[in-house]
Amino acid sequence: MELTGIWGSFYRVSVFISKLAYGNALWLGFTVLGLGLFGAAPATVALFAITRGWVNGKWEEVPVFKTFWQTYKQEFWRANGAALALFLVGFLLYWNFTLFAGPGLAMMVVRGLLLIVSVLYGSMLLLYFPTYVGFDLKGLNRVRAALLISCGHPLHLILLGASLYGLQFLFMSMPGLILFFGAASVVYVISWVAERIFRSMKRLQLSQQKASLEKEPEGVSNGKSRDLRPEQQGA
Repeated sequence: MELTGIWGSFYRVSVFISKLAYGNALWLGFTVLGLGLFGAAPATVALFAITRGWVNGKWEEVPVFKTFWQTYKQEFWRANGAALALFLVGFLLYWNFTLFAGPGLAMMVVRGLLLIVSVLYGSMLLLYFPTYVGFDLKGLNRVRAALLISCGHPLHLILLGASLYGLQFLFMSMPGLILFFGAASVVYVISWVAERIFRSMKRLQLSQQKASLEKEPEGVSNGKSRDLRPEQQGA
């Protein structure tokens, strides 16, 4: 029997908190299992995989450990390769900022261009892992998709930035929460906003398909009438 009222709300909140703590513990454990450097990326992908089910309301349907472990194993090398590539791009941007830190108009123009590229890179990075687990894409196609999605939904990115800032304020006020909820809460917030973006994309796609289907019968009927005319004339 499903609980309702205040007890139902209490139960849902307790499930939410316990799931976040469990997911965070798995992320920490499997990050350490991969010696930190090699474990963080696949553990992050696995955490996004389970939170994707949570933000869709599948709190009980998603087998947390099984999903986490399978994703971790399956995506270990791919996730590490992607993380290495993203790190190198970020490092190159930082290195170029320090390289062109001098005075002068030319330096200012270059820094402005680097700032634009850095903003695009950061926007892409926020939605990279949700795109990783949400779409069957590889390599640069995944990067391109994350960049296009982020550029096409600036309001959602603002909401995401404000939410992450709120989490930062909370963790700075109560640092002890980081150990138990740090990674999982950040991933959950990103997944929640990303899922809203994906749903809006799906609604737009469905509306476009509906519009094309509404236009199709007229064209088909016109085509059929044109095809029948020669037969009618021959008869």
